[in-house]
Amino acid sequence: MEAEPISHCAEVLGESKLKKKLIYRVAALYSVVAWVVLQIADVVQEPLGLPEWFMTTLIALIAGGFLIALGVAWLIQPGQETSESPSQVLSLESILLIIVVAALGWLIITDISQSDSKPSSLNSSSGIGRPVVVLMDTFAPRGVYDEETRQRSGTNADVLSEVLGDLEIITQKETLGSDWDRESQVLEQNPSLVLIHRSAFFHSMAKDLEVKYPTATEQPSVVFNKHYEIAENKLVAFLGYIADQNPNTRFVVYSRGTGGGWADEDYRKNWLRKVESRFQSLKGRVRPIPVPGGVAKGSWQSPEGRRVIRALVKQMLRSKEEQISK
Repeated sequence: MEAEPISHCAEVLGESKLKKKLIYRVAALYSVVAWVVLQIADVVQEPLGLPEWFMTTLIALIAGGFLIALGVAWLIQPGQETSESPSQVLSLESILLIIVVAALGWLIITDISQSDSKPSSLNSSSGIGRPVVVLMDTFAPRGVYDEETRQRSGTNADVLSEVLGDLEIITQKETLGSDWDRESQVLEQNPSLVLIHRSAFFHSMAKDLEVKYPTATEQPSVVFNKHYEIAENKLVAFLGYIADQNPNTRFVVYSRGTGGGWADEDYRKNWLRKVESRFQSLKGRVRPIPVPGGVAKGSWQSPEGRRVIRALVKQMLRSKEEQISK
């Protein structure tokens, strides 16, 4: 009669060990797959122009999924898992192992191909291959011109990439933030042309630091003006740094002129004189332009906006190539 309790205890202990084994297996497998997913996301984030918060959100989702996976593993009865034959379990684990190895191989090949592609992009600005055009803007809502683009957390650079998509150029997008410091990566692309939103650094900074924007009847606060000055200095310093390092790069600085006089030609000429006096290397290489449509409705998606920016990019690339050939 005592054999039954002993047998029952042994059965319970056996099930507990099997359940722990299953949980450990799920945890280990999930960790490996999560690592692969993060590596893939890191590789594709920049080429796809994904926003900076993408990786943070993905890590949070993976962490939540890990807890869910452990919970599901705990609820599975050991008998259900052990009902599979050893060959079935081995087959499943082998398939998963093949998938992981294949993913790792893909990452390695991608890294190698990206490294090999850098020399070709460097040559493109010397007339070999297509010229590189870098599109730089912020995903801060106040700096995005179109409601549809704002809703999908996009940038004006996404719109410009589509507008210029059929030209014989290579476009690279840079999403600007208040702590952006990828000047060296921009230089590696050896761009023929850089298109940058004048207020991109400021809108990113204002969003991160929660700077209050003035209303139509208010004057900008001291804090607002201070941060705008810092952002403006960062913009000009960036332009000067790239110009000093790469004598073949030209620049288009665009803005709708919200809250400023950018739409006025004299204002832009005065701004350009200040920029060129600070960095002699920028002389004759910067084109400040207003976005067609005015302060309220300026957009690169409008027919006029598309026509203007396409014509300007073609003109600046053509004049740049003519200058190099002299």
